[in-house]
Amino acid sequence: MQRWLVELIVSWLPFMILIGVWLWISHRGSIKKVALLYERQIDETRRTNALLERIAISLEK
Repeated sequence: MQRWLVELIVSWLPFMILIGVWLWISHRGSIKKVALLYERQIDETRRTNALLERIAISLEK
């Protein structure tokens, strides 16, 4: 019984390692993408605020 379990673990270990590495790489890349999208969102919000401020100033005149 014990030998069967060891053989099962040894046979599936490379696949589990590959899946773990793939998940780690994909997760790491997604964090960078989220950070980049967040920075772009902040830049776009600043541009929108500047334009709205210009509109408000021109309407006050």
